[in-house]
Amino acid sequence: MGKSKQRKDHKKKSAARTERLKVEKKRQEKLQREFIMKLIEQEKQKGLFENLPQINPVTTNIDTPTVDLPQGPII
Repeated sequence: MGKSKQRKDHKKKSAARTERLKVEKKRQEKLQREFIMKLIEQEKQKGLFENLPQINPVTTNIDTPTVDLPQGPII
């Protein structure tokens, strides 16, 4: 049984295509990141980020009593 001529170097071509797609995807993501950063920088220059309200983190009170549930069969 001979080797098929139609699929010659198919693995190489497939790997090259996959690599090209990965590189293109990374390039697009980089362009998107740069675009977003540029928009944020423009908005900072306009002063849109200066008057943001401060968000305080939620704190838990450890001294709060806990409720004990009865231990018994559920009917």
